[in-house]
Parts: sequence; C-alpha cells; structure tokens
Amino acid sequence: MNTPAERLRLLYEVASQLPTFGDLDELLGYATRRTRELFDAEGCSVLLLDPPKREFYFPVSSQCESRRTTEARLAEIRFPADRGIAGWVLTNDESVLVEDTANDPRFYGGVDAVTAMQTRSVLCAPLRSHRGNIGVIEVINPAGPVGREDLEFLEALASDVAVAHENGAMQRQLRGDLASLRQMSTIAGLGLGGVGILTGLGTLVGHSARALPFAELLTHPGAWASALLLLVGTVLLALARSR
Repeated sequence: MNTPAERLRLLYEVASQLPTFGDLDELLGYATRRTRELFDAEGCSVLLLDPPKREFYFPVSSQCESRRTTEARLAEIRFPADRGIAGWVLTNDESVLVEDTANDPRFYGGVDAVTAMQTRSVLCAPLRSHRGNIGVIEVINPAGPVGREDLEFLEALASDVAVAHENGAMQRQLRGDLASLRQMSTIAGLGLGGVGILTGLGTLVGHSARALPFAELLTHPGAWASALLLLVGTVLLALARSR
C-alpha cells in the first residue's frame, strides 16, 4: 500500500487530470485505472445509477491482467440499485470497508456469479453530486491491509469523479442541445429562404402583369418582405454551419 504522501500526490494528480477529459468513458477509465493501481487491487469499478430503472450498471472498470475478460462481462451486467454493498452505500450515503464479504449480509454475489470471480474484500464510496448520489466507486480485493485512511482517500477521489462526471454529462448535453439548435436553424433557414424566394417571384409576376415600371418594384412591400426573409434565412444557415 502506498504511503500517505503518495496517496495525496495521486489524489492531486487525478483531481487535476479529470477535468481535462472530454469523453466520459475515457474519464472514468482513467479514474478506475489509477485507483486500482493505487491500491494494487484486482479490480476497480464505477457503478452508475440508472434512475428510471433504479438499476446499477458498469460503464467502465479496470481489472488486473489476470482478469481482463471480466471487464467485458461487467459491461453487460445490471442489477437492482438496492442490492449489495453498493446499494447500501448508495442508500445510506456512507462509505464502507468490508474486509470479509463472506461474513457480511449486505454482500450480493450475483456479479461474481456472472463474472466467475471471487470478491473477498471491498472498499466502496458514494459518488455525490448536487442532484444526489449518482452511483458508487468500488475497489475489489486490494492488496495488503486497508483502513480508515484508505477509505477517506477513496471518498475524496469519489467526490472528484462525481464532479467530473457531472461536468462531462453537462458538456455532452450541451453538445446535444447545440446539435439540435443547429438542425432547427438549418430547417428554419431553408424554410424562410424558400418563402422569401416564392414571395419575391410572386411580387415580380404580379408587378409584371400590371406592366408597372421596374423602378417601382424596389419599393413594393412584397420585395422588401422577400429580401428580409432571404436575409434572415441566410443568417440562420450561417449560424447552423458555424462552430
């Protein structure tokens, strides 16, 4: 196990690195890998809550070399968010260290049954956000003795991961909103441009049918309306294509 100084250094490293990631899975992958390395553990996973279904799922995890196949299996697993040590931590908003899962009634063996692994000890901390707990982070089978200081470290790390995850989710939502706005601007721009062209053609045909002087066309309300519609449509299309 690392010394307190090394834990602080790694906490600072993770905290400073997390905000630089734009991709949410890459961010969580980095956090779980560094945490697993810190504890020299067999695995480290982030379990996120799916609020509508009240289920946990594993968006990303980091496993030691001998358990690489476990990562793919974990990605397919979902289980009720009120089960297991993770469910207890989420519900009670309290970190926990379980040194012997075989003698802890909160332990849920469903994940082990699917992944064919054996969870002997667990450190688990909630991922707290301003909306409430969004999941937990777990360290599975850490090497060497662990204690309260290690759990406090995991709590601090979980706080950074939760904030970074929330920021990443917000950025993803903003990108989606921007894409929708661009799509609407494109549709509106094309629509207004089309109406402007039709309005201009209608004005021109009507003006020609009455054999009015061409100079008067420039002051006709229809011509001004056509020009305005074309201008607004062009601006919307330009905005839709801008970065």
